[in-house]
Amino acid sequence: MTDSTDSDSGSGLAGMGKWLAVASELPCMVISFLFVGQILGSSWGGPTVAIWGALLGAVIGFFVGVAGIFKTITYYDQMETHAKHSLQYSPPIEEILEDIEFHIDEEDSL
Repeated sequence: MTDSTDSDSGSGLAGMGKWLAVASELPCMVISFLFVGQILGSSWGGPTVAIWGALLGAVIGFFVGVAGIFKTITYYDQMETHAKHSLQYSPPIEEILEDIEFHIDEEDSL
């Protein structure tokens, strides 16, 4: 028997995309800032400053990546909370209790 909350919570292959985005955020930021720091360092002072620029860029990229992960997870949490609290359509009690009459002609069914 399957649980209906599994499909709603984004588990399985359907929810893999958002967690792949979260997992890739930190390494992408570190690598991006490392290259930016290396390029800026080499343009300012040559190879020696390029090494320090790359290290500084990697550290800054780490902190920016962690902040990005926190912001992304907070956003996904808000989306999940909003989806759980969204109202579903519920027909009025008169419509539920209404007696349904089917008008079927015997001649049309042949």
